[in-house]
Amino acid sequence: MDVLRRHRNRGAAPLSALLPALFLSLSLALSACHGSRGPETAPVITPVAQEQRSPEAPVVSTAAVHGHSPEEVARIITREAVDAHIYTLSSDEMMGRDAFSPHIQLAEDYIAEQFRRAGLSEFPQFPDYRNRFTHEQRSRQDPDAPPVTYELTNIVGYVEGSDPVLKHEYILFGAHHDHIGVRGDTGDVIYNGADDNATGTTAVLALAEYFAATRTNKRSLVFATFTAEERGLIGSRHLAANLPMEDGPLVSMINFEMIGKPAPDGSWSLMILGPERSTLADIFRSALSPDSPITLVDPLEHQVRYYNGSDNRAFDAEGYITTTLASPQSTDDPYYHRPNDHYEFLDVDYMTQVIRAVVDMTRTLVSGEATPVRKAPWG
Repeated sequence: MDVLRRHRNRGAAPLSALLPALFLSLSLALSACHGSRGPETAPVITPVAQEQRSPEAPVVSTAAVHGHSPEEVARIITREAVDAHIYTLSSDEMMGRDAFSPHIQLAEDYIAEQFRRAGLSEFPQFPDYRNRFTHEQRSRQDPDAPPVTYELTNIVGYVEGSDPVLKHEYILFGAHHDHIGVRGDTGDVIYNGADDNATGTTAVLALAEYFAATRTNKRSLVFATFTAEERGLIGSRHLAANLPMEDGPLVSMINFEMIGKPAPDGSWSLMILGPERSTLADIFRSALSPDSPITLVDPLEHQVRYYNGSDNRAFDAEGYITTTLASPQSTDDPYYHRPNDHYEFLDVDYMTQVIRAVVDMTRTLVSGEATPVRKAPWG
């Protein structure tokens, strides 16, 4: 398959000079959420099953979603907004979002700005939504060399629950915002990480915007994007060990990883990793409307091990109930950690419906009607 790529030669523009243009681009896109993308935006090339559905297809459920109709969910979580987030986060300006490079700041500033615009609350420990910490990294090639110290940042905000008792219980929606940066000297050297994991970050942003707008959650909801997952779950390990919620427990953590493409057979399915470890999958299946265009599936035998492959693992190690939601395509994608993991190969219609389905399938969790329990020991 030919790689469809808009290759651009760029100079080393300062990060501060790039941010206003990125934010302006998103603002223009969001202001036209009920229209079409402008001509300056690249077309979405989605070779899988696009002829079967359109953005106007029925959305999520025929039942009201905890106080809002499916139409209201679709009004807030629009295809255009999802498209704008993923397009920006996977752009060449982000330079592959390597956690150990200065370019990661572009993604982190962008995410924090979207939290601010949505109206998320800040934890006192994390001013400006930034969970800053230092990390010492030793060279694998030269273990005797002195470690290098990096200043790293997770982005964290929350929407307080509406119930006076349940607001002291927390659900965390998370995804890593880093990728593997720039590699090589010629050709397409920017590893954009569109599916891995700008798509997961987009899900966290869209859900944060939805719940901040509707305030339908009785439990408090934490929205977090993690740095340095690609370097060994560094950001999520730090946050899981240093949670800012002092007034109540973390009921569960829901992680998003590579939700940008339908299953290999073209079906619009969403994989729940770790269904044998807790009752989260049971809660999701009970809550999701049969009218949803998204089907929930368990991992195949060769996919089971991927439960330990993303940021949910850091929270599991601390004893929390968790899962990762991913496309079944994610574990076998030929573009994984390749320079052609581009925006153009994502299915934004599928992504949008996945995010809307998450609102439906977590509704009893965020309302406090359902509480997951562990089936298997952690660790």
